[in-house]
Amino acid sequence: MTEHDTNNQSTTAFGQQQVNDLFSLLSEFNPVTSGAKAVDQAKRTVESLISAMEMFVQSMDNMNQVASRVNRLLDDIEGPMRQVMPHVNGAMGAVNKLADMSGALTELSKRLGPLMAFMPQGSKQKETTTPPAPEAH
Repeated sequence: MTEHDTNNQSTTAFGQQQVNDLFSLLSEFNPVTSGAKAVDQAKRTVESLISAMEMFVQSMDNMNQVASRVNRLLDDIEGPMRQVMPHVNGAMGAVNKLADMSGALTELSKRLGPLMAFMPQGSKQKETTTPPAPEAH
């Protein structure tokens, strides 16, 4: 073989290999397959979005039910509380007055302590162990 034939043969072989590589690359890049994958991914994304929205709606329904229950509870409690609160306030005022009076009595007893030392104590009872004897007539 001549140098020209060898060169021509390698060029032809190289050309065929290049064409085969090009076809294999083109076969990997299939727009129909890529499009199907994109559609499948979009479908999964939409399904996930719908599922998330359903969960959100269910959560909002639950929150609405809780709010309704709290409103009913407040309606049940509010009336009696409005009737009781004036009495509670009056009782708290009475307790405060009682505490003030107790403090004043404690202070008075502290001030009267020295005066009580000068006051005569009550008569002491006789300490007898035997009963008194009857008098003879």
